[in-house]
Formats: sequence, structure tokens, C-alpha cells
Amino acid sequence: MGRYTDIHSVSFAGSVLPLPLSARIVRKVEISPAGGEEAFATSVQTAEAAVTAEVRIRDTAAAEALSLGEQGELVLTIGASESGQAGRAVTLAGAVLSAVELAYEQSSMASAVLRFVAEAAGGGSDPFSAEDES
Repeated sequence: MGRYTDIHSVSFAGSVLPLPLSARIVRKVEISPAGGEEAFATSVQTAEAAVTAEVRIRDTAAAEALSLGEQGELVLTIGASESGQAGRAVTLAGAVLSAVELAYEQSSMASAVLRFVAEAAGGGSDPFSAEDES
């Protein structure tokens, strides 16, 4: 398993999001008991897979220019911590910008947190993919 220490770039809907500070991706599925209202269900069913992403950047002007509800591909390019190890490209297809949080602080640089969500269309495919860069 590789370790990754640098976010080289982040783009959304073809536009670069400058000065990335951090990124967090959560893949989850809602689980409910299968078979109705049984007290002790022995199996579960799942809803469509959902992926959420949170990207923190220093460029608040770029964040202010984005439109809530905008949809596109979110791509993170992450560098490896060891020399000779390939970096990683993480893609979230069909991501929707769901929130923009701007922080203007007295003693530090301003930053923005961008929140995205994507769901598998009809449960047929996972919007998340990750692969080594060549």
C-alpha cells in the first residue's frame, strides 16, 4: 500500500482549483434490514452508493466563482511519498457541488472548503475510481 503526501492538483468540471490544502473522500452506502419489519433480520439491503468529498483550498476567489449545484468530474492528483512510487489519480464522476464554506481569519490566510456529493446512477456503477499514474 502506498503512502501519499502531496496533493499535486485538484480540478472540478475541467477547472483547476488552485492551492489545495487537503481532501477527504467518504464512500458509503445506506443499509436497512431486508425482508420488512422483522425484529431480527438476518440480511440487509443497500441503497445506492453515495460518495462525498471535501476539498480545502486557499484560493477563496476560485471558490466564490463556483455555482452551488454545478455538476462535473472531480479529479485529485496525489503524489507518492517514496521516490519511484507512482502517484495516484482519484476521480469522482458526476460530482455535484453541494456547499461552499469560506473562512476569513484575522491571523491566517483565508481558505475555502468545498463539499461535493455523487451517487451511483441506478446502483449500476460506483462514481469513485482511483488508479496509479503512469
